[in-house]
Amino acid sequence: MLNKHKMTIKREFFVTGFSSVLFIAIIFISLLSISIYQLSIDNAKQKLKSANVHLSTYTEGVLESLVMSTKINAIYSEVAQYHGNDLQKKANILNLFKATTEANINIKFCYAGYENGELLINDYIVPTGYDATTRPWYVSAIEEYPELSVGLPYQDIKTEEWLVSVSEAFVNEAGEITGVIAVDCSLAYVKALMSDVVYYKSQSNYVVDSNGDIFVHPNLGYLHQNADSIVPGLNALFVADSGYIKYQLDGSKRLAFYKKMPKTNWIVVSAIDESEIMEPIFIKIVITVLGLILLSILLGFGQVKLYETRLVKPILTLRDRIAEITIGKSVTDTSYKYSNIEFVEIANRIEKMAQTSLRKKTYELELILESTSDGILVVDVEGKVIHSNSKFKEFWSLSKGLRKGDSSSALKENLLAEHFKPQNILDAVEHDILYLDNGVVLEQYSCALNDGGIITGRLWSYRDITEKIKAEEELKKLATTDSLTGLWNRRYFIEKSAYEMNLAKQYKKPLSLLFIDIDYFKHINDTFGHGVGDEALQYLALKLTALVRSSDIVTRFGGEEFCVLLVGTNQVSARLLAEKIRSYFDEHSFSVQGFELSYTLSIGIASYDEHQLQHDSIEMLMAAADNACYEAKANGRNCVMPK
Repeated sequence: MLNKHKMTIKREFFVTGFSSVLFIAIIFISLLSISIYQLSIDNAKQKLKSANVHLSTYTEGVLESLVMSTKINAIYSEVAQYHGNDLQKKANILNLFKATTEANINIKFCYAGYENGELLINDYIVPTGYDATTRPWYVSAIEEYPELSVGLPYQDIKTEEWLVSVSEAFVNEAGEITGVIAVDCSLAYVKALMSDVVYYKSQSNYVVDSNGDIFVHPNLGYLHQNADSIVPGLNALFVADSGYIKYQLDGSKRLAFYKKMPKTNWIVVSAIDESEIMEPIFIKIVITVLGLILLSILLGFGQVKLYETRLVKPILTLRDRIAEITIGKSVTDTSYKYSNIEFVEIANRIEKMAQTSLRKKTYELELILESTSDGILVVDVEGKVIHSNSKFKEFWSLSKGLRKGDSSSALKENLLAEHFKPQNILDAVEHDILYLDNGVVLEQYSCALNDGGIITGRLWSYRDITEKIKAEEELKKLATTDSLTGLWNRRYFIEKSAYEMNLAKQYKKPLSLLFIDIDYFKHINDTFGHGVGDEALQYLALKLTALVRSSDIVTRFGGEEFCVLLVGTNQVSARLLAEKIRSYFDEHSFSVQGFELSYTLSIGIASYDEHQLQHDSIEMLMAAADNACYEAKANGRNCVMPK
């Protein structure tokens, strides 16, 4: 009749639960690993592209300013009309070049060369035998005419310094080319621009000209060499106007993003070692996989335990209880070896129980008690158990089964002994909140059982309100604290400060307020991003809390403004503390997202005591401290200003 080769219910739940968790974990780990890898690669590529676009745009801006200066000077008629014997025109032209150089910080030299070999230039001694027509900038301008020659790298004939020129040929009234006007900037200046945007340790930004020669590179050994001589076939990779490429350099695989600058035929390249990307990805995936495996094991055991508690144990308990009712004897501890045999027995017992109204009523009551989310206990006037459900036992962690007819003394071995008092069985309705040692919060409701005016027993109901209490506490915390720094928020600070001000006035105690503002905080956000700015605010909050007393009240007042209320502190002591805080931030820096960051503080002080009676309200004290902080910033910042 029964299949003896089937598993027990407990084992079946264990196998099914663990198998489902393991299967889901494998799929989730695989998808998550792929996602982490792809997102990390995409993020690295985006950062590399962002750095390259930033550099290209900045460099194009510099060259564009040189182009504009060249075009403006070329319009000046005296430049083209100069013949070498007009001293007044020469003076006017040199003044023009001087003004152009002073007006554009990117320009190092502004000059003009003529067909007779003469060179007009400010603050530069032309070498003997100098012929302007043989210089690269002159030749390039003639070749490109009527267009401009933009971005030509060349060496100064005297200092051998590498420069970048923008030049344009000009003509006389007859349309004949008579000379070239040019401006240039230092190639070292362009190189400095390239080193400004570096997101990775292995990142190198360099520039290749139209011939494939490298003229900007952090490694001096590669300068003025053809790219193909360093990495064979590198120039052939620059096919499109921009894009990602991969190549090998000194045994390392490099990932690069390049962008062509159409006006100059320059190619700006940003490259990093792939290993610098892959190592963090591998570590992140390993940590994630290990964490998910551990979590899966814990969830598997938790699920199995939950199945045993919520399904297996109630079913077995129900079977035993029904057997006790129908057979009329105590439940015995019987071990079953066959799967689902318990369901068969339960069905048989329930069928027999339906034969009498008493057994049917007991079954319905047990079903109601077991289906409710509240823990229920009912005792008679003698303190013996009439009914109890599994939720009640779960709440109170009973070490053994609690059956109908058990004395209330069976409850005294657990936490319930503190709250369950049978002697109060005739009391009126009771309501209370119980905070258990295991962190659970229960709402207790108790009332007497009344049958026609006769007390027959008492009912206790317990509801788990742990999450509700936690939610209320979290709402209270959110209402009084700053979400970014964890400090008290402005509203709570004003309320608490008003209270402390009243105490100070009542007991004639001093009270001081520090109003703190981060100097040039907008520069931090604009330069490093709001993520770094947020961590800078958190760093200030952490250090302020460490530097002041536990009785002092620290708040983020708004933006980069912080306030510290110093209870029982006069202005002299407040100034000493403010100077200590200012000095700490002046002398220390901190690391955030790969940046070494530091900033200074401007601090205003206002105090209330027998000598500062004009600050007799918290509003006046805050206004005075705010004004003092404003004066500190006007006084050069990074200072303390009392009011």
